[in-house]
Amino acid sequence: MKRFRKLLASSCFAIVVAFTAVAFLAAPASAHEKRHVGPYTFIVGFLTEPAYAQQSNSLDLTICNGDACTYTVTDGAKVVSNPVNDADKTLKVEVSAGSSAPLALPIVPRWANPGKYNAYFAPSVTGDYTFHIFGTLNNEKIDEKFTSSPTGFGSVGALKVYPAVQDKGNVDIAGLKDQVQSAQQAATTATGIGIAGAVLGVLGLGAAAFALTRKPRQETRMQQPEESLRG
Repeated sequence: MKRFRKLLASSCFAIVVAFTAVAFLAAPASAHEKRHVGPYTFIVGFLTEPAYAQQSNSLDLTICNGDACTYTVTDGAKVVSNPVNDADKTLKVEVSAGSSAPLALPIVPRWANPGKYNAYFAPSVTGDYTFHIFGTLNNEKIDEKFTSSPTGFGSVGALKVYPAVQDKGNVDIAGLKDQVQSAQQAATTATGIGIAGAVLGVLGLGAAAFALTRKPRQETRMQQPEESLRG
């Protein structure tokens, strides 16, 4: 009886582990949109989630053959077992937000992750973003738009900023006026000092010239008594 209970417990544990592994391998990435596109399955979202404005991020694109992406574990990493390779050679990606013009992004395959692709950029504003993926896959036309939504991938949010940054539009007008007045007063003072220095310089030159003109006359007067004594 004890042996039967041990066998039953071991069997139940094995079943639970098996179901957990299947769920882990079959489930797509969280907060991503899964869509069937012709003979392929696309899974689209942000690489870093949640996504925040002013933070580097990327399109996280997975393309699989068939109506589902299946996964296997290789060297402890979860990888796609039915990937579509070389999609970066025939597909293009644009990202857009609000009324801004779309931005073309280069697609790059993710290293050691077949079927997965990135397109790096930094979202600058909060809100919904749209990834437009178009081109061909094995002569199959692709033209799909994926927009963030509550049922798809998440929108871009705002990070709390600390310490608070002063609004550049809130300019201290009174402070600027005081600075301008101080600068004007300093300039006026400097001008006055310059003028006074120039006047003193002119007066000094005049005094020197007067002294030079007076010196020979004094010498002449000093020589006159000697001449009178000689006579």
